[in-house]
Order: sequence, then C-alpha cells, then structure tokens
Amino acid sequence: MHINDIGHNYFHNADFRVERPRGSDDYLFVLLKTPAVFTLEGREVFAEANSFVLFDKGTQQIYRANGIEFLNDWFHFDASHNEIECLRKLNIPFNRIVQLDGINELSMIIKYMCYENYSTNLHRADSTELYLKLFFNKLSEKLYCEKNGGNDSYHDKLSVIRSKIYNMPYHKWSVEKLSALASMSASRFEHVYKSIFGVSAISDVIQSRIEYSKNLLSTTDIPVIKIAEMCGYNSASHFIRQFRSRMNMTPVEYRGTTK
Repeated sequence: MHINDIGHNYFHNADFRVERPRGSDDYLFVLLKTPAVFTLEGREVFAEANSFVLFDKGTQQIYRANGIEFLNDWFHFDASHNEIECLRKLNIPFNRIVQLDGINELSMIIKYMCYENYSTNLHRADSTELYLKLFFNKLSEKLYCEKNGGNDSYHDKLSVIRSKIYNMPYHKWSVEKLSALASMSASRFEHVYKSIFGVSAISDVIQSRIEYSKNLLSTTDIPVIKIAEMCGYNSASHFIRQFRSRMNMTPVEYRGTTK
C-alpha cells in the first residue's frame, strides 16, 4: 500500500462540496471531524462527526458540508489485490458511513503519515506504508475489539478518569466533559463506565463530593454553605439534599458526630 495524496485537519467553508460521479482511480478514506452529508447509492445520508467512509476504487464520491464549516482528515491510496483482501479480512467496510466512539488515535496516525509523505526522509515511503498498515489495524480494533472484546480496552483510560473525579471533586464534571476526556460518545461512555465500575460516572462525582465534604466537616469549622461551594455545588440546598441522601443525616448533624 502507498499514499497518493493526504491531508490532516483540512478546513473548508460551509459551501464545501466534493463531486466525483465516477470516483477516483484509487481508494479514498475520509475521517470526519464535523458533520457532513454523503450521497450513497443515490440517496443523501447524514454523517455525524467521528465517522468515516472508505471509498472503493471507481466508486462515486459525492459529499458536502452540512451547513457549517467542514473539517476532516483524508488520504488517497493504492493497494494490491492481496492488500485489499487483508483489509476485508479485518472487516473494514467499504462505501458506507461508520460511526466511531473516538478518532483521536486514528487522526494522530494520519498526522504522522502526512508528515512522512511530504518529508525528505530517506525511508519516508517505507515509513508511510508501515503507518498505513498500522492505521487499518487500529481502525479494525476500534470497530471490533473495543466493542466485542469486552471493556478491557477501556479500563485503564477510565480508571485515570475516575481518579480525576476523586482527586478533583470540586470540578464541574459532566458526562459530556468526562466522555470527551475518554474520546467516546456520551452514551457509550456512560454504558462502559457503569459496566466497569458498577456505578454511573455521575454517581461517582456525587460520592467524591460527599467524601470531600465529610473530610472538611470533620476537620474544619468552615460553614456548610462554603463547604458546598468548595465541593463544586452551586447551592447549599443541593449539597444538603445529596448529603442527606447518601449519609441519612444533614452535614450539620454529621459534623456533630465527629466533634
């Protein structure tokens, strides 16, 4: 396999459009960082950010921005019959939109491929080919190993995120912020987090705040309203409700048991 042309973090205006009714004489991989609209089998299909399309050689290539700026990674490449068969054995689909949980790792490999392709490095052709094979191996892993092989592939990453939650209970955590740290969709993040740790991420956020507040209540004379603020709550009443729900007593009552 070898790269014919490649681009990383290519930005276009909202009127961007690609229209190749007969496709190209090589294969094209498009990795979306913003939504887009593709014409597949004669009908328009919406594609979300963090999606990809791998176009077969000679297949119609028609896609456009979805009313906002268009950002993507892409590369045209050639491959032998045996190499394409290897891609098919990796179960990488052609000519359809595929949604991914996250694209950071894949985009980084494309960045490296782009650098090598346009460099004057002595072994740039060999290096680019190795990156290209690595890219499709990693793509296959994201498509199947992470989904079908259980949650082991996420355990270390989510363990780091869980540590952040308990080390920074005062932070304004949300599912959206936490899932972004994991480079996952919010729904996927919630599902995997609970399956690994047995509780939801938001439940951990609440528990981390309660544990932090218990330490402040038992070791300081800081007013409850200030402790609520220090634990990331916007209001003392919200803090008191959640504390009572978890501890079966109010913060003031808990403080009384520690003196």
